[in-house]
Amino acid sequence: MTGLKKVLGIGAAFALAVALGGCAGHSEPKKAEQPAQKAPAAQVQKKAEAPAQKVSLDKWAGEWNGIHKYLDKPELKQSFEQGAKKKNMTPEAFKKDLMERRKCEFNGLRIKGSTIEFLDGFPKDNPKTISKATYEFSENKKFSYGGHQYEWDIFKAKESNAKYPILFLMPIHGEEGLTHFHMRYGSSIDDMLKQERWFPAFIKPDSTMSQIQGEIAG
Repeated sequence: MTGLKKVLGIGAAFALAVALGGCAGHSEPKKAEQPAQKAPAAQVQKKAEAPAQKVSLDKWAGEWNGIHKYLDKPELKQSFEQGAKKKNMTPEAFKKDLMERRKCEFNGLRIKGSTIEFLDGFPKDNPKTISKATYEFSENKKFSYGGHQYEWDIFKAKESNAKYPILFLMPIHGEEGLTHFHMRYGSSIDDMLKQERWFPAFIKPDSTMSQIQGEIAG
């Protein structure tokens, strides 16, 4: 996906685990050297796990349009052709694949404070509200994609009857071209993590068609 590629530098790939610890030099130990004394087990303290980095929804505040609603526009025909050529795909297959990765039940978002409105259209078009709920931060989850590591910020709805109980949000990126962020929604963190190629994306309402064309063409 072109949007995700633009942030490869943000979540740089973790190196392979170092496995050379037992292959050091062969110099003899000093004669006076005594083996280190182990501390009594009771004195050994485990390192505390790093706490989750708490995140506020303020990072995503504002109105957002679902990019999936743009993908059928005729102005993007040439962009699909250009993107497909780089992937050695037909334009039809390239478009179908992108639409599958960006599919989403709602078309717009309003985020204010801890509240999110899920809309059936773009915010400027006076859409209907599909759902509305308040969310609080739960945890961070790292994941790998394309050989690089990224992180989801996970939020859970406070309301027990929320239509979208769990949200995954990725930091906003692409400011040099098309400003956007990726998300997922569902009711099971494990199930959401397994959907490795599903990345709905939301862009700013003032995004231009030229920016969208560039994002798709790659």
